[in-house]
Amino acid sequence: MSHLVHVDALLLRKANYRYAGYVRVKDEDGRTFRLPMPGTVAQWLRKDETYILTLDDPEAITFDNYRLEGQVPIWPAWERVLTLTRTSPLTGEPLYTYTVRAREAQFESDYAAIVDLEQYHYASDEDLLARWYCEKCRLYQEANLRPDCPRCGQPMRFHDLKSATRASRFLVLELVEREPYEPRFIGYVRVDPPLPLMHRRLPDGTLQRDIRQQVFPEEWFAHAFHPAAQKTLEDWWKAQGEALQQARSPVARLARVVVHPDYRSDGLGQLALRAMFAWIQERWIPDMRVPKAAVETVAMMARYNPFMEKVGFRYLWDTASGRPVLYYPLTDEAREHLEAFLQRDPVAREHKGRLYRPRYRAGEPLREPLRLENVSKAYTSHLDLDRLSAPVARLLEAFGVRHRVLQKTVLRRVNMTIPPGTVQVVLGASGSGKTTLLRVIYGAVRGLQDPLYRMDAGTIHVPPNARVEALLPGEVEPDFGDAPIAEVLFRLTGDEALTAELLNLVGISDAVLYRAPFRELSTGQKARAQLAYLLARRPNLLLLDEFAAPLDTPTALRVARKLAQLARQQGLALVVVLHRQELLPALDPDAVYVVGYGTFFRADRLPERGFRVKEPYATWIVQGKKRWEIRKHPTRVRGRVAVIHKDKVVGTVEIADVHGPFTLDELKEHYDKHLAHPRFLEDYAQGRALYAWELRNPHEFPRPRAFKPKPGQQLWIRLEDGENGGDERTKKDSPGASEG
Repeated sequence: MSHLVHVDALLLRKANYRYAGYVRVKDEDGRTFRLPMPGTVAQWLRKDETYILTLDDPEAITFDNYRLEGQVPIWPAWERVLTLTRTSPLTGEPLYTYTVRAREAQFESDYAAIVDLEQYHYASDEDLLARWYCEKCRLYQEANLRPDCPRCGQPMRFHDLKSATRASRFLVLELVEREPYEPRFIGYVRVDPPLPLMHRRLPDGTLQRDIRQQVFPEEWFAHAFHPAAQKTLEDWWKAQGEALQQARSPVARLARVVVHPDYRSDGLGQLALRAMFAWIQERWIPDMRVPKAAVETVAMMARYNPFMEKVGFRYLWDTASGRPVLYYPLTDEAREHLEAFLQRDPVAREHKGRLYRPRYRAGEPLREPLRLENVSKAYTSHLDLDRLSAPVARLLEAFGVRHRVLQKTVLRRVNMTIPPGTVQVVLGASGSGKTTLLRVIYGAVRGLQDPLYRMDAGTIHVPPNARVEALLPGEVEPDFGDAPIAEVLFRLTGDEALTAELLNLVGISDAVLYRAPFRELSTGQKARAQLAYLLARRPNLLLLDEFAAPLDTPTALRVARKLAQLARQQGLALVVVLHRQELLPALDPDAVYVVGYGTFFRADRLPERGFRVKEPYATWIVQGKKRWEIRKHPTRVRGRVAVIHKDKVVGTVEIADVHGPFTLDELKEHYDKHLAHPRFLEDYAQGRALYAWELRNPHEFPRPRAFKPKPGQQLWIRLEDGENGGDERTKKDSPGASEG
């Protein structure tokens, strides 16, 4: 039921006005309704103003069962669920998606989360950010975490952020779908009325007073929120309340945008700003009195981070104190005023509305691909018990370990091409030779004589301008010393903006960490700082051994996507050793190699041929669970072939040998190898003997690859981009043969 009502009174308490309060309204029949509403919203309503009230239950009005509307909706609070999908820069396929709820802060817990996030804000100058209140003792106290009352010992309630005004409105961002270890609140936005005064400092040091009135209509800034300065909290409350009554402007001010540092480099800051634009336009935030035409912000951090400009903010000028001012137009009128200024102002014509310009430049790209031809490497180890204590020697002798020479071939006739601007991924089990491959590449480029970094045979063709950096944990690592990490990177680059750019790129976006020495970082932060260090040395060839090992999966995906994007943009050749295949979609590699105890092959390139298999057997084969494939005929094909189910290639495997013929009873003894149910084999054999194709070195594709088989191909399929030859027939083995 809807009622035409007018505001009779605002019932607010200074101590908890942010998240508590009431608006008393009366309808035309004189009936009174008491509407629960946070004071942050309610205080903008003026006595005797008229609104439309819709009640779900007039007898029991709660926070969420009524609607109040004026020229715009007032209550319930604004809310929007948004998604942000990160995609592969090459294929455009989705990698992962954030689901975020953006809503106006309305609960005490929202503001407690804002206090926690505020500590990450670049411009938080105050050591203690919030005031808290004890309802029993009526005592205020400043703290960053909820304190206990020093008198009664009870937990205190949130009062306000010290930096905020009563006019401030807050939008919080919650992760709707998150891992158990991820935070619920990942950011917030604070919106205020525009600054009451603004002057401009020109490059020559002269000032232009009231610069905004020379660009936009004077009326836009004629009713500023400009309370008189007060010393006591009571006087502050009164002065701010009086200023609220007359404040209105078509301009809103972005006073804060804070994103949790683990999420800043992945576009969530831009998502927060887009949510803010919708909130401001739909609700006329903060004052709800006039439509909004533009958003202004004064942000020093805009010099070092481009996310504001990425959503459409335009840089206009610096304030008298030297801080950048940016504007976002919400209407055509504001856009016309802004563009006219950028065209007529001599200084603005130079910068063209742009403040941030990317600084990073990798080294000159490799002039030609780096190539490995028939590279081999073996290790020889001499084991003896001479230097062991007697108890340890007895322990080893009990297992038959005495003097022994161990010889192990790790790389055998490896061929690999590394063009500039590409991402090459090397997969394999621990100890299979992945790190050895990086060692011999690093040693060849650096000209190292240490046998650990030299190949035994083959050739590595190194471009003349190759400039390599490597991360080989425990062997080749950056040396940060004891200086703060930002200082170390500045010494390498000579550019403080580039220092911030590199740290943001690898996901270290908390400015508090910039001053921390390397030793004080967490393990995951150290891994990301090492990446920033290597990039700061401007290589054109970067070798990374398990860079994501210390990172949780969401962080690893974000860093991997950024690294791959940078490599392609800058022409940087990137070679990454991995065991975590979930990162492959984020890296979107140009080539994927598998190394394994002397074998080395290109895993992402389809072999020339493949054979059809039903599920679940196809998946079991590429996952290494099924080691024998049972067929009615032997095969002469050897080497790597594709495993196909219907119209998808699910992976590859090597056919190493053929065994048989077998009877059904004999095959029962080898069930652990073929995993085929006896009844299935009986139906398939139709009384004939069967053969076992021995399978080795399986590889499962992260995403099955589609293909179109040619007519007539049933068991063996010829594939277009294969690299292995063979003379096996492509028709089915015999009439009635089925996939097994």
